[in-house]
Amino acid sequence: MKPKQIARCLVDFGMTALLLGLMAYSVTGQAVHEWMGVAAFLLFVVHHGLNGDWIRSLRKGRYTPARVLQTVLALLLLVSMLVQMISGIAMSRHALPFLDVPLPASTARLLHLACGYWSFLLVSLHLGFHWGIFLGLGRKLRDGHPLSPAGRIVARTLAGAAAAWGVVCFVQQNIVDYLFLRTEFVFFDYEKPPLMALAELTAMMALWTLVGYLLQRLAVRQVRQGGRTE
Repeated sequence: MKPKQIARCLVDFGMTALLLGLMAYSVTGQAVHEWMGVAAFLLFVVHHGLNGDWIRSLRKGRYTPARVLQTVLALLLLVSMLVQMISGIAMSRHALPFLDVPLPASTARLLHLACGYWSFLLVSLHLGFHWGIFLGLGRKLRDGHPLSPAGRIVARTLAGAAAAWGVVCFVQQNIVDYLFLRTEFVFFDYEKPPLMALAELTAMMALWTLVGYLLQRLAVRQVRQGGRTE
């Protein structure tokens, strides 16, 4: 792998880990949550710097269904994360209390609540759209050899099980209410073991990562089928 590719992987891994930590507010508490947010912002800037070529190419080339979905998803994620960061700074009491953002605390709290969960969902979808990169890395580690039939069955079974548990967690925790602000407060279970809280968040991320991967595969397949029928 080239140094830039290694840097991208490390930054993306760091952002994903921080996102899980940020969503686990009941585990981290307010002060750690804020400093993790600062770290996520810094990696967010580095991520866009490392992907400058993709940004500059937005006005070039043909937009296939897969590219349209990827671009729309990236733009929605950008907006959601920016709003999340600005609202977080407005409420900061530990990391950045000296930054005076002219935003009422009640408004900032609602924006932070909704965008926090939207960013979590969109990052997971975004990760799924790029899952082929990680599959390619896996093939390189196996010297280009594909997984055995048994290995594919195990991998797909684990992915399906994780996604199924993610559905259960998504419904049980009423995530839709937070996404659409049907409630103005998040209900955390502070008695839940930290590892269980992180495991449930990971399962929900696995769910939407799988959805993103399947959407990307479907869009690519439609283009290929369209090309064969022309």
